[in-house]
Amino acid sequence: MVSYVLNVDKAGDLRFGRKKCRLHKKSEVVQVAKDYGIRTPSKKTISDLCGRLKKKIQKAERVSREEVKKILANQNNVPLAKLYPEAAKKRAAAKKRAEKKALDRKVAANFMRNMTTRIVTPVRTTVRAVMPMPMPRPQKKAMPLTKKEAIKRISAMKGLNKEAKYKLKIRVEEGVMSPRRVVKVARELSRLNAAGYRVFA
Repeated sequence: MVSYVLNVDKAGDLRFGRKKCRLHKKSEVVQVAKDYGIRTPSKKTISDLCGRLKKKIQKAERVSREEVKKILANQNNVPLAKLYPEAAKKRAAAKKRAEKKALDRKVAANFMRNMTTRIVTPVRTTVRAVMPMPMPRPQKKAMPLTKKEAIKRISAMKGLNKEAKYKLKIRVEEGVMSPRRVVKVARELSRLNAAGYRVFA
């Protein structure tokens, strides 16, 4: 017994039963073709019969799709109130209730606004005292260091050996550098020698 439920698979082949149309015997395909109104099926080949049956199936699917579209279009044109009258009545009643509540709230808000008076709070103004800018303090300038005082300070430094002290004193006497600068260099050399570095002037 052959199943006459025809369908087109994803690959585009016509199928009925468990096999593709072209894999059935010719007698089975002829029987299906007769049922679908194809004339003189016994004189045609299997591939021809399968092609004709496939066209019929696809045409029927197109027709059914168009009918469904027409039905949906007609349903969309019909107002929902006619299709569902009870639901439309409930929706209209709910809408009226919501509008009434909104109107009552608006009236109550306007009434309260008119009954109350606003008290204007005074704005506090704060006056900030402007402090005078502090005058810059005069910086004490260091007294100029004389050659005699510079030589005295260099001689008193313990971190310098005799040769370094002698060279630094000569620089002070010749005026190669200012006495204050020579004393500064001598102090730095003394600090380095005390730290364990052997530095010569």
